[in-house]
Amino acid sequence: MMPTNIRGKGRTQSSFLLGFSRSLVIYLIAAVLLIAASSCSAAMAKKPIDWDKALEKGNHLLAIGDNKEAVAFFSDKLNKDRECAPCHLGLGRGLKKLGKISEAKAEFQLAAQYDPTLADGFYELGVLQERDKEYARSVESFQKYLDLKPDAAGRKTIEDRILYDKNQM
Repeated sequence: MMPTNIRGKGRTQSSFLLGFSRSLVIYLIAAVLLIAASSCSAAMAKKPIDWDKALEKGNHLLAIGDNKEAVAFFSDKLNKDRECAPCHLGLGRGLKKLGKISEAKAEFQLAAQYDPTLADGFYELGVLQERDKEYARSVESFQKYLDLKPDAAGRKTIEDRILYDKNQM
């Protein structure tokens, strides 16, 4: 039979196991806390991006007519987030100003696909669809724009475009 008191150590076998269990529990708690902290920091790192602020420079480049630089800016942003609808919208606007209409149209379609609430994407898409005589599609895009932006400043003009496009079908 094994003695329960280990001489010179002042511990019993059960207290030794209890000490070992406490250490194990402490390590487990520390591990759980580390995992929780890392997932919390990951969640904080994935907070929604304020695209208006993040794309301010690109929109400024478009406003001053530096379209090549704007295209480069929006392309760079899209390399980091391929599903960024405002980035596709900005890139499409830059391409449109550079005369790259089919590429611009594709970007506006992606903007509408990735964010079906991005009104300006539908407006820009409608303009290019109308230009390409895709009247049924332009009517749909312009109507979606008006649905999303009922207080649009040029509402009457867009309604007139819709009527015109319907008459062309």
